[in-house]
Amino acid sequence: MDAETLLQRLDIGEDQDLEFKSADGGLPKDLWETVSAFANTDGGYIVLGVSESKGRPVISGVRNPKGAQKNFWDIHNNQQKLNTPICSNSNLNVLEVDGHNLIIIWVPRAARTQRPVYINNNPMTGTYKRNYEGDYRCPKEEVRQMLRDASNNPQDLQILEGFDLADLDPETLKSFRQRFSSREPDHPWLALDDQNLLCQLGAWHRDRNTDKEGLTLAGLVMFGRERSIQDFLPHYQLDYQERFSDDPETRWTYRLTLDGCDYQSHTRVSATTHSKLMSKLVPARRGITGNRGVSKLEGNAPNLSAEKRT
Repeated sequence: MDAETLLQRLDIGEDQDLEFKSADGGLPKDLWETVSAFANTDGGYIVLGVSESKGRPVISGVRNPKGAQKNFWDIHNNQQKLNTPICSNSNLNVLEVDGHNLIIIWVPRAARTQRPVYINNNPMTGTYKRNYEGDYRCPKEEVRQMLRDASNNPQDLQILEGFDLADLDPETLKSFRQRFSSREPDHPWLALDDQNLLCQLGAWHRDRNTDKEGLTLAGLVMFGRERSIQDFLPHYQLDYQERFSDDPETRWTYRLTLDGCDYQSHTRVSATTHSKLMSKLVPARRGITGNRGVSKLEGNAPNLSAEKRT
């Protein structure tokens, strides 16, 4: 970040990727919360030496930039304070603006295997994320999700304790076989029984280290019964919406969701939404080529929202 860009950002104020902090008395105590928040979200800049006056950021400077830099690196590399040293030497610079020294710290987004980045040696109370211009402490379930995601073992292949083939919906699996057969009629997997087909798809898995086998999370989500999915993922939600109306009062023109009455598995919803999307996108593509007699797709693009909440 150069001086011109910084002055422009001062006029705009703090944002999702920018935080101003005063450093009159040394490094601010809440600096490390922001480091954690940026690392666990999308990265961002921390500018030390900017105070607030009448609700606006004002450049006040850092009195001893060399001492502040040394202090930063000492704490940054202390695992009792920050579990993962996320910044490198090139991520910290001193910038002179209007006769004041400012310290610009770029905090990169942490890799999946590095998250959560937390402070004070406690991931459950020291993990933060960025929300617009503020840092918030992550709830414990969000921290647990980061820890699961950091594993080298794909979460989809997690073998579920207490779940088996009885938790799958036979009609959904049958429907999948029929669509698979229509696209790949000679595929050798079609000759397999259900359990062996599920093995090939990753819906049933055997751990070679423990010799444990069973239904996977992927299998449950793709083919599971509604009650079984909600037993393991109580906040699971699948929501498909199309928005083709110019009327701001119309929230959607078509919606498909799990409502507890007309249950649709992930696999069935995928099949339904795929056919609907293709029916709209194909005419649009033809309209662009200039074929007469084919209407061009108008309005807003369809909004596909399939959300899994754990």
